[in-house]
Amino acid sequence: MKKILTILLGTVMAMTVQAQMQTLQNEEEKDSTIAVIAYYCLNDTMEYQRTHGKMKIIDNDTTMMGEITERFMIIVTDSTDKGYVMEMIPQSCEVEDDSNNYEMRMASVVWKHLKDLRCRFSTDELGQVQHIENWREIRDVLKKSYTEAFDSIYTTIPGLDSIMPRKQLESLILLGCSTEDGIKEQYDELDMLFGFHGKEVTMQPVESDDVSEAGFPTHSRIESFYPAPEDEQDIEGDYVIQARVDSRIEGDDVKDLISGIMGTIFTGEVSDSVSKYTNIALSDSKTGITTTNLEQYCYFFNGWPKLMQKIVQINVGDMVRRFEYDTVEWLSRRWQ
Repeated sequence: MKKILTILLGTVMAMTVQAQMQTLQNEEEKDSTIAVIAYYCLNDTMEYQRTHGKMKIIDNDTTMMGEITERFMIIVTDSTDKGYVMEMIPQSCEVEDDSNNYEMRMASVVWKHLKDLRCRFSTDELGQVQHIENWREIRDVLKKSYTEAFDSIYTTIPGLDSIMPRKQLESLILLGCSTEDGIKEQYDELDMLFGFHGKEVTMQPVESDDVSEAGFPTHSRIESFYPAPEDEQDIEGDYVIQARVDSRIEGDDVKDLISGIMGTIFTGEVSDSVSKYTNIALSDSKTGITTTNLEQYCYFFNGWPKLMQKIVQINVGDMVRRFEYDTVEWLSRRWQ
């Protein structure tokens, strides 16, 4: 039951952190700033590796929940005064899953379908992603891959449909990839690489106490700077953006949030059981969820992404600590 609770709470906190990050970006001061601007050329090529994993700690017992390592290449296929057209080309994908995590199993199936499919996207002149040109083609492939993944999962886990009805879960996921915006969310590495393009970030640290869009208190800090070179691959003019967001949801609010989303995925008896467990676990008014979201975005002088890192730590009272890490790092470059 703790595993189910942790998954749900992680989802809730991720939404509030992302919303607060956007609010902080909009409030940046304009003096002494660094602007993230793309200066690309036709046929510029970058190769990247992404490592994304999760772990949890319960009573000093650490459990890996899986890790995915992907390699992909990005090529500029057109460059005009209005922006750039680029292709993201899959290279390889390795999935490590010691806990039989359903997310990892789905990733393996989805990769089989996407490994030969290029994502063609366009940006504005500053490098911010505007459109995924072949999103309909990607949508059709994703829907096929998700259906195959659910076939595999629900066939090999007896009784799963009575706990988590396939029809409801599959409908939610398929709905998420039915539009261009939904496909953009599926390709979240594009947001990691190009999400700050077109924005200015102050070099003087800016801190803010605010309330997230979901209505919970947050404390945020963001800054940018030019780092000292550490190796021969660093170039004068490379720059870094760092951000941190701390947020908290009190126990009573957590119970209300979980009660509101339980019926979307689970059947009545399971929903009632998890809600009952949550009420007991969070009965102490001091018990709640705290989260720390650390993000670092490193760029070459010309705006090409260099190293992107996200670490999220979620504490559920004294019961559970959950960590999620996501890194995209450059491997090779060929610039014109």
